[in-house]
Amino acid sequence: MSRKPLPSNNPERRYPMRIKIFGALALALLAGCATPPPPAPGSAASKVVALGDVKNIEVGAMRVARENGFLTVKAQLTNTSSRNKTMYYRFAWLGNDGFPVADEETWKSLMIYGSQSTTLPAIAPNPRATDFRLEINTP
Repeated sequence: MSRKPLPSNNPERRYPMRIKIFGALALALLAGCATPPPPAPGSAASKVVALGDVKNIEVGAMRVARENGFLTVKAQLTNTSSRNKTMYYRFAWLGNDGFPVADEETWKSLMIYGSQSTTLPAIAPNPRATDFRLEINTP
């Protein structure tokens, strides 16, 4: 009668399945921590610059049109928190070359009530504006 040899003290021989499972979990966790891809050019997300911590404020659909030669924008903002949030915003109006075509706007204050949405309307100050950037900040 032959006997099986006793397992060695080598952990790779004793726990091969545990090591594989641990490795797979580590890879899954690292993949989950990857940075998200940048927004697509021309998308609503590419038009928004968050200055500071704008947690619980989401920028939704943006409607852009030209009325009487002036660029107009309507941006939807949603407070995903149950608490009221105060935020500041301003629009930067840009020309074909991507540079500003108007003086910098002053910051405007906006209160968004808990779990509510609001629409920000804006009109370019001159007809040379062909693009925009929405800058948002919280106190």
